[in-house]
Amino acid sequence: MAHHLQLFAGHPEVLRRYVDLSPRVQLYRLTPAAELAVALIDDEIQDALHKIYGTGEWLDALRLTTSDMAFAAETSLRGPLAYLETDYAAGEGRQAAATWAGGALSLRPVAMAVDQGLGRPAATWPINGALRALGVIAQPGRDAFETFGLDLYRTFEDVTSGALPVRMGR
Repeated sequence: MAHHLQLFAGHPEVLRRYVDLSPRVQLYRLTPAAELAVALIDDEIQDALHKIYGTGEWLDALRLTTSDMAFAAETSLRGPLAYLETDYAAGEGRQAAATWAGGALSLRPVAMAVDQGLGRPAATWPINGALRALGVIAQPGRDAFETFGLDLYRTFEDVTSGALPVRMGR
């Protein structure tokens, strides 16, 4: 099955800076019990960020630019923040992640081809490492990806139509 998401994850108070970027940004909780939320990123939202902060240079490992990375680092002064990216279908593609804390990169951008992960413990995949850095503890028989609820949503549209919106005043 295909999985294509690009998002930032953290506590809603931390993600508030993304809400302030564009009227299109909405925070979501992927499961009813989730303490953490996600802010989805698409081209339009990323363009809004670039309009304010400049584009910067595009990175090889992530679909982010150097200005996106600087904004994330600044945002992490409010609390830990992770960038999570999936792009795969039929066992091919990749996933990538990075984390920030205290205004600095705490887990450098790392990407892994899905076929490289086959046979490796799920705990070693980039997104699971980033989620652990945010404090997500895998439930028995599940990895952090599943515990966080990423297995329930495969696309931007899946999240916007099925996840729980976080209400924040603008």
